[in-house]
Amino acid sequence: MFWACVGQAFLSVWLCEALLLYICWWIFRLCRRVAVRRPMPKRITVIAARVLLAVSFAVTGVMCAVGYFHNEHYILRESTVELHVEGSHVPSPDSSVALDSAQVSRDSTAGVVRPDSFAAPRNFTALFFSDLHLDPLIRREKVERMLHEADSLKPDLILFGGDFADIHDSVLTNQGYDTLFAKFAAAAKVGAFAIGGNHEVYTEGAGADIAGFLRRGSWVYLEDSTVCTEVACITGRMDLQKERALDVERKPLALLEPGNKLPWLLMDHQPKGLSGPEDAGYSGRLPDIALSGHTHKGQFFPGTVIINWVWRLAYGFGMLDSVRWLVSSGVDSWGPPVRIGSDTEMWLLHFVLD
Repeated sequence: MFWACVGQAFLSVWLCEALLLYICWWIFRLCRRVAVRRPMPKRITVIAARVLLAVSFAVTGVMCAVGYFHNEHYILRESTVELHVEGSHVPSPDSSVALDSAQVSRDSTAGVVRPDSFAAPRNFTALFFSDLHLDPLIRREKVERMLHEADSLKPDLILFGGDFADIHDSVLTNQGYDTLFAKFAAAAKVGAFAIGGNHEVYTEGAGADIAGFLRRGSWVYLEDSTVCTEVACITGRMDLQKERALDVERKPLALLEPGNKLPWLLMDHQPKGLSGPEDAGYSGRLPDIALSGHTHKGQFFPGTVIINWVWRLAYGFGMLDSVRWLVSSGVDSWGPPVRIGSDTEMWLLHFVLD
C-alpha cells in the first residue's frame, strides 16, 4: 500500500507538470503555425515530444525530492490578535469551568453549549492547525513533533480546522494514533476542539468515524454547534461538502451565536465567508475571528498561482464579509506530500483583550 501511494503521488505531480509543459509547447506550435504558415517537420515534433517527456519526469523528480523535505518540516507561525470585549457579565473572577461540568446549559435548537458561570475574560492563546491528512505517506515522527511542540507551548486552546485523515479510523487506532491524539488534547489548558472538512465526508462515506475517533481522545468535535469555555466561545460549522453530499442545510449563524460577550472564534474548513444562503440577511454579532484551511495555498506550482484565482482569500489574514479571517496552508498535504511555493504550518495565536 505504501509504494502504491508513492507511485500515485509521483503520478499526480507529473501530470500537473507535464500538462503545463505540453500546454506551453502547443501554444508555441500554434504561434509558429500562424507566423510561418506551414507545419513543423514531423522529425522535430517527435524529438520535441521525447524531450518534453524527459524534462517532465526530471522536473517531477526534483519537485518530489525537494517538496517532500519542505512538506515534512512545518513552520510554527505566531500572531497577536486584538479582541474588543465590551464589559463583563461574569460574577466571579475566580470561577473556572470545565467542559464536562454538570453546570452547563444547552440550547438544543441553536446547538450552543454554555457553562452557567464564567471566569473573568482574559488574554489567552490558541494553537491552530488544519489539513493533517493522515495517510500511509505521513511519518509518525512528524505528528510526534507536533505533539511535543503543543506540550511545550501549553496553549489554552488547541483548534483543528478539518481534513484529519484519508484512511479509516480503525487503521489510525491500530497504528496508535488514538493515544497520540489523546495526549495532544491533554496539552491544552482549557480544551481541544475540531471540525470536519470535505475529506471527512469521503472517509465517512467509506464507513469511517473520524468524529468518534477524536471524541474518544477527548477532543470536542463541533458540527454546526457552539461551545463556550472560560476564555472564548468556539463555533464549528458543517463543511460545505457534507451539506451538498447529504443534501442537508447548514445551520444559520444566527442559531450559533453565543449570546454573551466572550470572544467568539469561528471555524469553517472552507474559507467562503458568510456568503451562503443560510446566512443571508444576518445582522447579528459577527465572530471576532474565523479560521479555515482547505486551500493548501495551492500546495505546489502551478497550483500556488491558480489558487489565488479560485478563492477570495487563499492564504493568510484578510477580511471576508466583514469578518477577520485566517486561512492556513495546512500542516501536511493531500495526495503527494510535496510543497513547492507553499509551507506546512501551525499557528500560535495570542489573543489580547483591549
